[in-house]
Amino acid sequence: MAVTRLPSTRPSASFRERLFSQFGHPRGTLGRLAGRVMAWENARANALVVDVLGVGPDDAVLDVGSGPGVAVAAALARAPRGFVAGVDRSLVMVAQARRRNRAAIRAGRAAIEHADAAALPFPAGRFTRALSVNALQHWHDVAAGVRELHRVLRPGGRVAIALRAQRDAGARDPHAHGADDTDIRALTALLREGGFDAVELRTHDLGRDTLVTLLARRPEEPSRAG
Repeated sequence: MAVTRLPSTRPSASFRERLFSQFGHPRGTLGRLAGRVMAWENARANALVVDVLGVGPDDAVLDVGSGPGVAVAAALARAPRGFVAGVDRSLVMVAQARRRNRAAIRAGRAAIEHADAAALPFPAGRFTRALSVNALQHWHDVAAGVRELHRVLRPGGRVAIALRAQRDAGARDPHAHGADDTDIRALTALLREGGFDAVELRTHDLGRDTLVTLLARRPEEPSRAG
């Protein structure tokens, strides 16, 4: 008796590679699928960074590289009297983030903008908190992005930049590649050169991934006598 083989439902290596290549700048149908994958895979990391950043009820929060808007939603839950904005270079991600946070956007509590980290569309001192989760590696100009974060944070404001730590460079999935010690030292230096202080490194074991978070503060401006 002949046995009919059903087509495999397991994605081919080429499909996985094409899907993972979308994570930096999602586009088209495959980009929309990548956004759904990111929303699921990064949910725990986003919630953790919002918590570590200490988002409070009245904070104004910015998420740079907001992707499908999961961290924006987490920050909104922590800041019921505040405001949360997200920016992303991908129009596909902007659309997904706007759908995910549409009620808050309608209420004027949130905004999702199509923008680059190096040119944030907000006035100086607009935010009290800022974050970026697994996005900095896709910034075109990291130093310019750090300077922009400093500009839009008010004095005393805090930023958290989180990156997946390097694992096995030979594995064929997005978890294989990440920041190593050299990358973390370079980012720490950029934060200090960009005007931040109180730079603190935290490491979080998420099971499949290790998340490295750099916390920093924009210093308070010195008081002017007279």
